[in-house]
Amino acid sequence: MDAREKRLAQNETLFREINERVNELAARHGTDGHLYTYFCECSNPDCTLQLELTNLTYEAVRAHSARFIVAPGHEMPGIETVIERSDSWWLVEKYDETAEFAEELDPRDND
Repeated sequence: MDAREKRLAQNETLFREINERVNELAARHGTDGHLYTYFCECSNPDCTLQLELTNLTYEAVRAHSARFIVAPGHEMPGIETVIERSDSWWLVEKYDETAEFAEELDPRDND
């Protein structure tokens, strides 16, 4: 993994850490299907887009360390693949060295 790929992956893991705090607060309200506001976990450090999804959906994303939730069109083809699309968010998965790096930085012990 080159320095650019590493920096991009670090940006995404930073947004993931912020969303972990959002999810902790959302989980206190149960799993009633309410939409909560999460941040786009794309590699752009200046991105401020917010995504609405249930905490159950976010939990499904977080079940895999190499997966991130991004706004439509915010994927980075050089380091990830879109594996699911909805109208308001896309699910991306890192591959190769960036997947390993994302797993190393995951605050959860998933995989």
